[in-house]
Amino acid sequence: MKDILIETERFLLKSLTQEDVNKRYLDWVNGPNKSKYIYYSDQERSLDDLSAYVEDRLLDESVLFLGIFIRESGIHIGNIKYEPIDFQKGYAVMGILIGEETWKGKGVASEAIKESAIWLKRTRGIQQIILGVDVRNIDAIKAYQKCGFHLAETPHIENDTENHKTMVWNLS
Repeated sequence: MKDILIETERFLLKSLTQEDVNKRYLDWVNGPNKSKYIYYSDQERSLDDLSAYVEDRLLDESVLFLGIFIRESGIHIGNIKYEPIDFQKGYAVMGILIGEETWKGKGVASEAIKESAIWLKRTRGIQQIILGVDVRNIDAIKAYQKCGFHLAETPHIENDTENHKTMVWNLS
């Protein structure tokens, strides 16, 4: 989905473009501070890899892939992605990456998740947000619970290891 803009109190959530794919973004995936919990960063990536990844998601109507930008400065600090979105069954699988270290632990995830989930419910009829989380990622679990997620089984994604759990948020 292209040309999406969602405004929050502090951020703009907008469709990523090729201009957003740069060395700083690549460092979130490859750099020394990359998250061990992000699947895409399981191997070294190039700018071309990252560019192709972004482009593929923008062309797929079952994906909402947004950059998180500081409202005042326009600086790109992270991404939120819903993939896949099943419009008929009314659910979306979410992932989020706060790439800029200085913004971690400052409520970015909660703000971005809440506003994008509201947008998905209002404009696309999505009733449930699902995510997979590593049980060792305590900070993420706490942030997700603050948004309304709870641990639950779902037939829409499977837990592939003992450390991987599913969290669900029913948008009511």
